[in-house]
Amino acid sequence: MLMPDACDYRTSHSLATAVLVALLFSCSTSFIQPAHAVQSPYEAVQICEYVEQLTFNGTLANQSVQWQSSLGPRVPGSNASETFRNSVAENLTQWNVTNHEYTVANLTFTNIEASWTPQDADENTSRIVLVAHYDTRNAAEHDSDENRTNEPIIGANDGASGSAALLELARIIPAMNLSYEVELLWTDAEDQNTTPHRFFGAESWAEDQSQHDINRTAAYIVLDMIGDADLQLTHVWPGSDALWSTITPLAQGLGMVENQTGCNGQAGIKIFDMNTSIGVSDDHVPALNIGIPAIDLIDIRYGPNAEAFEGYWHTHEDTPDKVSAESLGTVGRMVELGLRSGAWLMTNVTQEESTEPEDQQENSSNDTSKETGIQDSVTHPLLTILALSSIALLLLLMGSLMWKIRKNP
Repeated sequence: MLMPDACDYRTSHSLATAVLVALLFSCSTSFIQPAHAVQSPYEAVQICEYVEQLTFNGTLANQSVQWQSSLGPRVPGSNASETFRNSVAENLTQWNVTNHEYTVANLTFTNIEASWTPQDADENTSRIVLVAHYDTRNAAEHDSDENRTNEPIIGANDGASGSAALLELARIIPAMNLSYEVELLWTDAEDQNTTPHRFFGAESWAEDQSQHDINRTAAYIVLDMIGDADLQLTHVWPGSDALWSTITPLAQGLGMVENQTGCNGQAGIKIFDMNTSIGVSDDHVPALNIGIPAIDLIDIRYGPNAEAFEGYWHTHEDTPDKVSAESLGTVGRMVELGLRSGAWLMTNVTQEESTEPEDQQENSSNDTSKETGIQDSVTHPLLTILALSSIALLLLLMGSLMWKIRKNP
């Protein structure tokens, strides 16, 4: 396009520029509309009323991380794996604890399920499922020492951190007097180095669920890699947008959202960032696939200044000294706040599917690692087309305007 001299179109150019900026801003705000901005079926709750009741102890959770790590790698079928299961059964005396053994693709593994049910519960009582994998990676493929890449890792963060959080929640939940059932699910064989990668424990749990179980499950929340001292939680897809919409108020109330006032009246710090969306395949995907609202609380940047799925991840540096009691406490308190406040109770418990684009769901399900991609915001193809079309139309209008100005100075 030929550009006229500046003196010929100064006034009209300023107007056109203003229109361009306004339209671009309008397009951009639509273009990055978060996928989690949906009408939620979950009950609105007053978060701050419950903050003073929180008792989750990050120090105790960290002691569990230390103990699990001392067992060595907890790969399926190992003595360390069995020791962990026995400890769960011995210590969760107020829970109904059962082990479920499976053999899939020549791999034998065992899930641990622990249920707590209120006294007046019936078959239609709502259920919340909290999930963590307790197995550890059987290979350190990211380790800097090539001679040790085939050795299993300790998995202090990637394995023990989520498991420890569930154990601490198990200690405090019976005293909460909740009106709904809570199931703690420790999955096995989540992190085994297989091609294609599969989430054996979560898949097997999903296959065991009846339609009635699915219908009464209001939330399925995975806790994975939550012990990093530099805790950075973000929105993760695929996932239930409605369930994600309940997390921001919890995080904000606890001062985990930057520049947002928490229940203590102080501005929060950047721990949870809903405006950054990360694609992750993890134990939440099998639940999503059968229609259960599910999300994944995970920090994929493990270590100081680490990039996504780098740093100490899948290396022999994933040791208990890298895990923070404060980070464990931060995530644990947020989950406890959700439980106490009833944030995950639906007005009507119904099936809900992820609203992520189908191509993203397929990529996440079939990916060979936990990672599928990173975005600064969630975008949709239709919004992309609309934005680009609007910009193209504006450019045509500006070209026509400039041509007229040049013809009639």
